[in-house]
Amino acid sequence: MASATQVMRPVRENPPVIIKALLLDDSTFDRARIRRMSRKTDFVIDLTEACDIAEMKAAIEREAFDLVLIDYRLPEGDGLDVLAYIQNSARNSDAATIMITGNGDMNTAVTAMRNGCHDFLTKEEVTAAELGRAMVGAMQAARAHRDLLAQSAHQREIIRQGLTDALLNTQVQGTMAALFEVQLRKALSAIPHLSARHEHSDLDVLLATLNDDDEFIFT
Repeated sequence: MASATQVMRPVRENPPVIIKALLLDDSTFDRARIRRMSRKTDFVIDLTEACDIAEMKAAIEREAFDLVLIDYRLPEGDGLDVLAYIQNSARNSDAATIMITGNGDMNTAVTAMRNGCHDFLTKEEVTAAELGRAMVGAMQAARAHRDLLAQSAHQREIIRQGLTDALLNTQVQGTMAALFEVQLRKALSAIPHLSARHEHSDLDVLLATLNDDDEFIFT
């Protein structure tokens, strides 16, 4: 595994001061090519290289990355398997991801995007400019996804807290008990043989229990 840091001028879109990137590709030639292109972008990049899935997994478990570039065609698997592994990892589930495919793998690229990959590049046509564009786009997409998840979690917490507060309100509890009584009496009256098995006194005891704060708590 090789690591190289390329220091260039900072750029637009407020990227991290140093982009920690992981490149998975079994081809020494292709890794060297991506490395050279990354030096020509306007980013400050700390690039870690992995030549196989085992090496990639070790890196993923060892440290957090802003960005992972994944070669689709690998001897022991494919990029979609790697993508799923990253998405389920403890340290890097929210890392930006870019799938690197061949020119004839457009369907694979579409499938990768549908499975949560943030962008893709075709290996034969990639340039430094395209690499930089994809990096920006992938990191923006990953950030937007994180913000959406955080917003959804916040909204769920507001709803949960609102429901909890409402159910702990004695006036709401009384209203719910009254509604339950109406529906229960209707249900029993609609089933004669069931109604006959329950004395009205038994039903009154049950309903009284619902209104007893010591016995029944809405949570």
